[in-house]
Amino acid sequence: MMKKIFTASLIFLCLSSAFAQKIYHNKGFGITIEIPQTWWEDNRNGFPAEIELSKTERKKILDDSNSVFLTLFYDRETIKEGGNYIPKMQFNVASNYEKDFKVLLKATENNVKIQKKFQPDYKLVKKPKEVKIAGIKSIGYVATYSMMVNGKTTTIRSFTYVIPYNNYVFHLNFTDEINGKDRSKEFEAAVKTIKIG
Repeated sequence: MMKKIFTASLIFLCLSSAFAQKIYHNKGFGITIEIPQTWWEDNRNGFPAEIELSKTERKKILDDSNSVFLTLFYDRETIKEGGNYIPKMQFNVASNYEKDFKVLLKATENNVKIQKKFQPDYKLVKKPKEVKIAGIKSIGYVATYSMMVNGKTTTIRSFTYVIPYNNYVFHLNFTDEINGKDRSKEFEAAVKTIKIG
């Protein structure tokens, strides 16, 4: 009996560590997301998560910049393998000039068209469409394109989410390599934990 209890406890501990998360919470812009423990944060050039902002301060910061970089996460294990900085998770925030959701969706579609001009092999896997994130009507789409990684050209898959909130909008981008380990489940799990406000 004791052996069964010990085995069950061991399995539980292994599962707990496998799915252990760390919390990223940005007080200034009010976004929280759970990130897998194996991912490392690089916030050297990001907006400090612990700084609280008034509405006036937030508006001034957003008005002074087209987009504010919040933070970036890399898979620590992948970096150890040789400095490969894909996969990654990147979070930005910008002023929301398109208060109407349909207009925001159209603006997102136009941004995708612009991407195609700069990235000739940019392809939409899933077109921008309405998705619910943290109970908020948001936009999600998936695209592929090529880029240099560790001195060689590789095909990248990008999951992008646009989440409007008050007078600003979050842009969350999750990327992995087509020929690498599929990170889509990790990304989906992270998106489900998002809290806004």
